[in-house]
This record gives sequence, structure tokens and C-alpha cells, in this order.
Amino acid sequence: MSDFPVPGNVTQAVKLTEGGIVRKVLYVEDQQSNLLLVEQLIARRANWKLLTAIDGNLGILMAKANVPDVILMDINLPGISGFDVLRILRADPTFSHVPVIALSSNAFPGDVLKGIDAGFFRYLTKPYRISELMNALEDAIRVVLQYEVKQ
Repeated sequence: MSDFPVPGNVTQAVKLTEGGIVRKVLYVEDQQSNLLLVEQLIARRANWKLLTAIDGNLGILMAKANVPDVILMDINLPGISGFDVLRILRADPTFSHVPVIALSSNAFPGDVLKGIDAGFFRYLTKPYRISELMNALEDAIRVVLQYEVKQ
């Protein structure tokens, strides 16, 4: 199971989100059609900003330059896998609290278990359901908000 519990106090999360804070979501994905779909979904949220990277190495650079609130990570990336990107980011204390959601076409139960064991906040399989993706993003933001309250 993931090390990221989802807090139950949704009211507190909503109040903190309404404070005008822009939440950065980094999507590391090499398929343009997937990037465009997520871009359209994120655009519906006035206080969410989408950052994108088309490969794992660029994803690491973008994460370090922008410290996103949440990262969406494809697993099968050119050059370096999503698992390797996660491992590199987790080695940096700056990213210890950042939920990383895997989005992958590797959909066997063993793949999902491997992803959760590696430390992904959620592991969603493609083609993913939009409601499932948005719920995972909202849960991740709640975790970030809980972390911020404790700081």
C-alpha cells in the first residue's frame, strides 16, 4: 500500500485550495495525445497549472526547477523509465512529500503491485477513466495540503 494516507478532512482541503494558491501538476509523458487530454482536464481547474515533460530526464529537470505539487508519470518513457525517475526524485528530500501518480499501459496486477511497492501514490492503467484520474489528483492535492498544514 502507498505511504501517502488521504486525509478525511475535505472541508479543510477545500478552504486551503480556495486561498488562491496555484497547484502545479507535472505530467511526464511522451505521447502527445495523452498530454493533450490531461491538458484539457487540468485547464478546467482555475487554480491548477500543468507543466509537461516528454521524457524522464526532462521530467527530473522540470521537477527540480519547479517543485510541482503532484507528478503524473508515464512508466514507459524514452531514455529512462518512470520507475527510475521516481527513484531519483525520492532520493532528493525536496520530493519526499510529492505524490507521484503512475499512468501506464502496463496493466497486469503484478505491474500495479510493483508500482505501488515502488512508492507511487496511485497506479492508474491506460486507458484510464477520467473520473479515476481526477479523483487521484484531488486525493494527491489533499495529501499535499495536509503536509503544508503540518509545516
